[in-house]
Amino acid sequence: MASIYLIVRRALQTYYPFELQALGEDKEELISQFIYCKVFRLEASHAHTEAFPLHSAPSNGHAVCAYFRRYLIDCLRNASHQRNVLFDSEGVLAQIEQQTAEQSDPVGSVLLQYGLDERIVRESAERFIAGLDEADQLLLGGSLGWLSNEKGGLAEIAARYRIASYHYRARKLGVTLKKGSLPADFAATIIGAWIEKTLGIDIAPDNRIAILLVLGILSEQSHAPAAEPIAQRGFLCNLPQQA
Repeated sequence: MASIYLIVRRALQTYYPFELQALGEDKEELISQFIYCKVFRLEASHAHTEAFPLHSAPSNGHAVCAYFRRYLIDCLRNASHQRNVLFDSEGVLAQIEQQTAEQSDPVGSVLLQYGLDERIVRESAERFIAGLDEADQLLLGGSLGWLSNEKGGLAEIAARYRIASYHYRARKLGVTLKKGSLPADFAATIIGAWIEKTLGIDIAPDNRIAILLVLGILSEQSHAPAAEPIAQRGFLCNLPQQA
C-alpha cells in the first residue's frame, strides 16, 4: 500500500487540472482523499466504490491523472464548492460529467468542435507561456500552475519574488478579475485574448466547457523554470504602480 501511495502521488505531483483551482483546497489533501477513496477503496459507501469499476483500473500515469480529474469533478458537485467555479452556471458541471462519461476522449471531442486538438492547444500554451515575462509566468504559476499550492496566494508569491504592482498585472494577465466582471472583461485580458484570437474560442457562456478545458491545459503547461530558481537570481520586476 505504501508503494502504491508513492506511485500515485508521484504521478499527480505535476498535474494541475483547472478543477483543482476551482476547489481552492490543498492539493496534497485532495490527493490523499483520492487515494483513500478511489485507489485503496477504503470508503464504506457502495456508491463511491462503484464509481470506477475494477476492470477500468488505470494502467499508466496519464490514466491516473484522468481518474484524479474525475474525482475532482465529483468534489465540485458539492454545493459548498460551486461558488468558486469560473464561468459558473447551472448545469455546467453536469455537462462536463456527461462529456467525460459519453466520450472515450472527452477533451478531444470538445476541442474538435473548434478545429483544435489537445496537442495543438498544449503547443500553443507552451508558446504563450514562453512569451510572457518572468513576472507574469510567476503569477500564472501562482494562480493556475506549479506555484498554486503555495500558502498565502498571489500576495505571498509577489512578496517572495518581489513582483511590483501584482494586482494590476494579475488582472491584466487574466488570472484575477474584479467582482461582477463580464465575459468581455476576461476577453480583454492577455489570457482571454490568447483563447479568443489565437485558439479561436469566443469568450462566451456557451463556450465555457471549452474555456475550462483550455485553462486546464494551460495550468498543466505551467512549469517551474528549468534554470536556477528565480528567487536565487534576485528577481525584481520594476513596474510603475497603477490602480
